[in-house]
Amino acid sequence: MAHYKKRPKVKRYRRSFYSREMKLKKGIGIAVLVLAVLGLLLWLVYMGTPFAGKGAGRKEVTDWGFLKSTRFWLLTGLLFCQNAAEQSVVGWMVTYFKDSGIIAGTLAAYTVTVMWGATLIGRLLIAFVFPLRQPRKAMVFMAVFCTAFYFAMMQTHSQLPAILLLFAFAFSMAGMNPTAVASAGKMTTVTSMGIMLPVASSGAILMPWVIGKVAESAGLAVGMATNIVPCVGLIVFAILVSRMREE
Repeated sequence: MAHYKKRPKVKRYRRSFYSREMKLKKGIGIAVLVLAVLGLLLWLVYMGTPFAGKGAGRKEVTDWGFLKSTRFWLLTGLLFCQNAAEQSVVGWMVTYFKDSGIIAGTLAAYTVTVMWGATLIGRLLIAFVFPLRQPRKAMVFMAVFCTAFYFAMMQTHSQLPAILLLFAFAFSMAGMNPTAVASAGKMTTVTSMGIMLPVASSGAILMPWVIGKVAESAGLAVGMATNIVPCVGLIVFAILVSRMREE
């Protein structure tokens, strides 16, 4: 009777791997939640902090007149779309490039570096080399170019054009945020910024969530295609702001 040697037992790490992954995701989620709560508390403290000035020693009156300004809400909408479009690319583009096979290997992990590098270069050029003489018209051009580059990026299927178009997309959007904030003009106060910036920043939370929900049912390619909506929103708001008279 033949005897067969018992095969050595192979250790399985799948359960431990998933448990570590779940713990890591849970830890990241808790950290993000804590940061969100701290950010909210910081905003509330910032809103309620009295500032010393000429009116020191007497109660300061907060001017809420900016809430009636159409230009204020148009700029807030523009910044909402800018944050939505930009952070959706930051959060999902690496996954999209890997899943679609456009960019493989370690290069896919550097797409965010490419994007932030383009943003840094663009903002430095605007600040020190090519200052914007007509910022409102410049925002229209920025919006049109970043929308065109994003559309072209979603159509490409090769590595080099994808990287170049990602750089161009980030570069064209680089000056949008600071230019929009500066366009608030006399409405740039502690109170107005305390409302404008948090409302606009909610786009960075909402749009990536929408893309994730669409990707679950229709695929990531369709989810990324929905990001064209805030890009088009940039054009609409930028045109409306450019047609308004200075207040």
